[in-house]
Parts: sequence; C-alpha cells; structure tokens
Amino acid sequence: MNLASGIAPDWFPRAQQTDGQARPFPCGICEAPPSPPAAAFTERHLQCVWADDRLRPQMLATASGERVQVEHPGEWNTGPGPDFLNAALRVGPELRRLTGDVEIHIRPGDWQRHRHAEDPRYRHVCAHVAFYPGTLPDAELPAGALQIALRPALDALPDFSFDNIDLMAYPVAARATPPPCREAMSRLTPAQRGAALDAAGETRLRRRAELLQSAMLDRGPAQVIYEEVMAALGYRPNKAPFRRLARLLPLDRLREKSAGDPIRAYSLLMGCASLLPDPSSRRAWDDETKSFIRRCWDAWWPLSDEFLSRRIPRSNWTMAGIRPANRPERRLMAAALLFAASPSLPERIAAIAQNPQGVPADQLLGLFDLPDAPYWAKRLSFSSSPAKEPVTLVGKSRAQAILVNLLLPAFAAMGAPAEAWKSLLNTLPAEESNELIKQTALRLFGQDHTPRLYRSGLRRQGLIQIHHDYCLGDRSLCAACPFPKILKS
Repeated sequence: MNLASGIAPDWFPRAQQTDGQARPFPCGICEAPPSPPAAAFTERHLQCVWADDRLRPQMLATASGERVQVEHPGEWNTGPGPDFLNAALRVGPELRRLTGDVEIHIRPGDWQRHRHAEDPRYRHVCAHVAFYPGTLPDAELPAGALQIALRPALDALPDFSFDNIDLMAYPVAARATPPPCREAMSRLTPAQRGAALDAAGETRLRRRAELLQSAMLDRGPAQVIYEEVMAALGYRPNKAPFRRLARLLPLDRLREKSAGDPIRAYSLLMGCASLLPDPSSRRAWDDETKSFIRRCWDAWWPLSDEFLSRRIPRSNWTMAGIRPANRPERRLMAAALLFAASPSLPERIAAIAQNPQGVPADQLLGLFDLPDAPYWAKRLSFSSSPAKEPVTLVGKSRAQAILVNLLLPAFAAMGAPAEAWKSLLNTLPAEESNELIKQTALRLFGQDHTPRLYRSGLRRQGLIQIHHDYCLGDRSLCAACPFPKILKS
C-alpha cells in the first residue's frame, strides 16, 4: 500500500475542477429533519422564530414581567439535548447577562411531559421558551432559568404569520429568496448541473480520502478502519463513545485478548463500555439471556482489572430515542464479528483494495452481512423475546453509508488502482435522503425540480459538499457567497 504519496489525481479527476477555490465558510454541523407539520405551527416553527432575529420579537418578557433582550440566541443543537446551546440574554432594567442553553416548547407543560428535569443534558438551560403563556414550579427547572412566552410578543406584530416561515431554510441562516445560486444554476444545461454536482461529490470524497490517509500514516490503516467503522456503527448519538472505545481498546489489543472468539471480543467491548448487565440482577430474563450474559461475564471478569482504566462510563451512552435495532449492545456484537474474525475486516479491505478489477458494490455491502450473530440474530434487547424473523445487526442503509464515506475513500488512501474503482465511483449507492440534501437541492434548483438529478450517491455527496462549503457558515444571507460566480465561470 502507498500511503505516503497523497491521493492519486486519477482517483477523483472531476474534483480538480474545484482546486484553488477557497472554502469560504468552514463549519461542521448537520441538520436533523423536521417533523411534518400537523397543525398551523409546530415546535420547529418556534425554533425558527427564536433563531432568526428578523422573526424574533424585540419585546420579550419573562413570566414575572422582566424585559429580555437576546444578545445571542445560541447555537442550533441538531443532536440530543436542549434546542439551542450557549445562548446569551440580557435581563431586567440592569441588563444583567445570563448565559446557558435554551429549550423551546409549544406549551410550558411540555417540559414535564418530556421529562427534561430527569435528563442531565438539560441542567444548563437558562431559558425555557414556550409559545403559550404559563409557568412551571421553579423546582422543575434548573436554578435561575427564565420562563418566556412568545405568543404575547408575536401577537403584537401585525405582519407576523407562521405561514411565512420557510422551514427548509433552517437551521442554516435564512437565505436570500431566491438565492443567487439558483439563478446561476438555472442557466446551466441539465448535463452541466449534473457535472457540477459530480465535481462537488468527488471533492468531498477526495478530502475524505486525504483525511483517512493522514490518519493511516499516524495510526496504521487497520486501526483507522476499526475506528471509522466503530463510529459509523454508533450513528450520530453514540458516534463519539464508539470512537473513544476503539481508541481505548485498540484493534491489536482486542484481537490479542479475544483470540478470534467473537464472544470474548464482544465481552471485552461491552465490559470496557460499561454496558454488561449485572448477572446477579433479578430481571425477568429468559434462560437463553441468562446463559449468554453469564458467558460474557466469565470472559470479561478475568480481564476486568487490566482494563479498569479503559472503561467508558455508562452515562456517556445515549439510550433515549434510539431504535432498539440500533442500540449499542447490538452494534458491539457487529463490531466483535467484524474485527475478531480472521481475516478481520481491515485485512479483507486491504486485500480488496489491491484487486485489479475492483469489486462490485453488492460484494462490498456483503462485508457487513452478519446473519449468524451469537444471541443477537433475533433479539432487539436483553429483555425482549426472540423475534420470529432475523434482525440485521448492520442494516443495508448503514452499510451503504459506510461504503460511501469509508470504503471508497479508504481504497484511494491505500493506493488502490483508480481505474479498477472508476465504475464503483460512478455507480455509488445513494445514502438515504435527508433534510440537508433536500434543503440544498431546494436552494439550488427551486421548488419544482426533479430529484432524478441527484439520485446517484456521488451527486448526493456533491449536495452535502456544497452545503458545507458555501451554505453552512454563511451569515451574509447569500450576499457574499462566491458559489454563484463559480457556477458562471
């Protein structure tokens, strides 16, 4: 493998079109899709009002009547926890400064209904903002938290209407309407539009390959593949603890201690993750579960002292809101099967990378087909009964995401022959569409465009790249964005 000479230019030739073009707005968040509105307005409408100072009323007040000025609404949180992080408010006649997080609800009682008082992620909330007036007992909220109702201030604005809020324009700052990139894109032929997306997609993949290559030079290809797959198995809520686990328990150590036994590897991962259930618990487990947990403890207990300092606190894991099939207890079995086996996943990937004919996408996706998983093949949790049909450990959509974001860039980083993988590059399976992709496509092509233009995986990568390069960090409301000029050149 050639890790020292950079990414070969013939891997992503269309990405060369963007060479020398600055990334004007480097940033790093991803949006979560909104729920479809079921009434005149939703909680997301209120979040947009709070985020945009052109919509947010100036005459806000607390439930006790103190005037509130919003110095900074906070950073729109697209992950678990409060809606906005690190906000700054000025309160009362003395304009005392209050900082912390902000939680938005339709009704004040939603705080109790969602059990935020029991969730440590909400301990730093400094303002609970609801549409309807009303108050909660002070003991329900973090100490000193303000209670603010939006309705009185919004009712005082004669031109305000929720119908005027374009949900697709958030949480990115509201854009010009129509944005200048749409006009520039409309002047291109369909083939030119597709070529622009292809070039942006290759730029994204090339940058990903460069990052992987740099990491591989530092920690070795096998360890980097291990870390990246672990992070992908965690999805966004548990991506960080999965990656941390991969570094606290390196691949070489995992393989040495498991000796090729996936149960031993699983026990070690679960033990270091602090996720092994207490076998002495009197939970209503069935016999198979009791036997499996006891077997895991028999494997973990002799090693527990050695790995005591490498354990991740259980509190670091996000369990609320996670689909049962995606819980870390199941995903760690996938990791055990992928990395304890011989040859392990990194070894198989290294061999595939050198294949002079390349490998079709279906064969690569098959690397993550794990039908014979011990215990978990038909289980969603330790407390549930076996399902009638098998439940995959790594679903097809997750495997496709790993193929696009890791495997293809890794082949480039490892010096694989570009010609062998050109076909795969042009036929990449498309990741599931999300709000980020839809949002960028709407901005570029307008309301009545056809999604066929970005059906391919490469073009969806292109939309993501355009979003991150030009839209995400732009606070000029499109006025200073260089992308339209690039499209016209």
